[in-house]
Amino acid sequence: MAIRFETPVLQTKRLLLRPIEASDVPTVQREFGRWSIIKNMSTKVPWPYPDNGAKFWYEHHVVPSYTSKNMAIWAIAKQESPRVLIGVISIREDVGDGHRGFWLAESDWGQGYMTEAASAVNDWVFTHTPLEELIVYNVASNAASRRVKQKSGAEYIHTIIQDYHSGDCESEVWRIDKETWMNRNKA
Repeated sequence: MAIRFETPVLQTKRLLLRPIEASDVPTVQREFGRWSIIKNMSTKVPWPYPDNGAKFWYEHHVVPSYTSKNMAIWAIAKQESPRVLIGVISIREDVGDGHRGFWLAESDWGQGYMTEAASAVNDWVFTHTPLEELIVYNVASNAASRRVKQKSGAEYIHTIIQDYHSGDCESEVWRIDKETWMNRNKA
């Protein structure tokens, strides 16, 4: 049976994760459509990013996902600017596992925001869905994405071959186990 995902508002010390709205489309277009972001994406994402890329994504991916509940997709915003999207994080079922994906605006890199957002999503997934694990990927050359996985207690599984815009083809596959995640602060 497929999991049905809601996209509830989640709060952390510094962030607000909320459903994406049509008003976020211009920010997604401006921030996501940069080479610094897209070079770490699979070639399934178009490059150059089309002028209507974010609008198409919102109308043909986000809205249908909210309607069918086959994926939870959050806008990441700072608590002090809740209407200003700085990134996106999502979770979907993937052959019985959970698959989490994310990106963050370049201007907000290196401040721990993605680790904070990923932790909030992990907490939600493991307390509000039947998923027992998350499988997460990153292009092998993306050290920042790898660090987010390491900080969230992910276990490296193996490397697979995928095509990325950067020209890289190695993708690291990581696993986050529910039991390990829920017991991470107990020692």
